[in-house]
Amino acid sequence: SSLSGLHASAALELAGVQLEMDPQRALTLLQKVRPQIMRSGSAFHVAQLQLLWSKCLLAALPSFTAAAPPTIKQLEMEILPALSAALNGFTALRCHVEAAGLLYHRARIYHSLNDFAARDRDAALFAKAEAAAAAAAARPCGSLLDFGEATVLEAHLAQMATLDAEAASLYGNESAVRARE
Repeated sequence: SSLSGLHASAALELAGVQLEMDPQRALTLLQKVRPQIMRSGSAFHVAQLQLLWSKCLLAALPSFTAAAPPTIKQLEMEILPALSAALNGFTALRCHVEAAGLLYHRARIYHSLNDFAARDRDAALFAKAEAAAAAAAARPCGSLLDFGEATVLEAHLAQMATLDAEAASLYGNESAVRARE
C-alpha cells in the first residue's frame, strides 16, 4: 500500500541521516524495517536498503589505516554482496545516478583494499553510469497525450526495449566478473 511505501521511504531517509551521526543506530533501524521492505517495498526501496545496509556495516568495521587496510574477508561476507544487489536493483530500474554513486563508493572500497584492478573496473563503470545518467536527463519526457496517437505506444515500447538492452550491456558484465571472484 502507499502507506507502507511512505513508511519505507521515511525509514530509509532517517537511516541515511543517522548513518552520518551514529552508524550503529542506523543499522538498528534498518534491521527493524528490513523484513517489511524486503517483503513489500518497491524495487527502489530494496536497492536503497541494500546500499544503506552495506554502508552501515562498513562504518561498523574497526578503524583502519593505509598501513593496515581492511581485508577482503571482512568485506566479502555481507558488504560487497549487498552493494552488488543494490547495483543490480538500481540497474534494473535504470537509476543511473544512484548506480554511479554506488560504483564510486565501491571503487573507493577497492582502493582501500589495494585491489587496483577492481577499483579501475568500477571507475570505468562509474564513468559509463555518469554518461548514462546525463543521457537520460537529456531525453525529453513527453506527456500522456503524446501516447494517444497511432503507433506511438509501439514506438515507446521499442524504445524501452532498447533502453533495457543498453542498461543490461552497461553493467551486465559486472555481475559475471563478481561471480568469478
